[in-house]
Amino acid sequence: MGDASSLSQENYFIAFEGFAETKLPGAALRISIRGSEDETDLLLNLPDTVDRWHIDYRSYAFYCVTSEDFTSMSGGNPTPALHIYRQSDLLIYLESRSNLKKREIDEQINYRHFSFACMEHQVDIISADPPVIQLLDTK
Repeated sequence: MGDASSLSQENYFIAFEGFAETKLPGAALRISIRGSEDETDLLLNLPDTVDRWHIDYRSYAFYCVTSEDFTSMSGGNPTPALHIYRQSDLLIYLESRSNLKKREIDEQINYRHFSFACMEHQVDIISADPPVIQLLDTK
């Protein structure tokens, strides 16, 4: 597939590789993932069988990675690897437990919940900035 729209396709699968808080220009947080239309390729992770991606956030309010064993998926229908929520349980929770809502009002921004459904992990980021998604290597 090879472009950022791949992450929104129902038949494209991703696997979490890691994240790093960075001091790179324009990137406070970097998520590294690999992707493929074939889940088996992700499991085997052989050279030249998967796409490799960097997803950079200029700023963020929250991020976490949860093991698949502790992730609750609603319904049984296939979902895209990347889903963007304007409202979610996580946003509601953070608004009630932190100064997220006050910052939105003071800074005139809107936080969104970016959720990556990875093989064996769920990656969640709360940010007012859209990510910069870069394909590094394609299969």
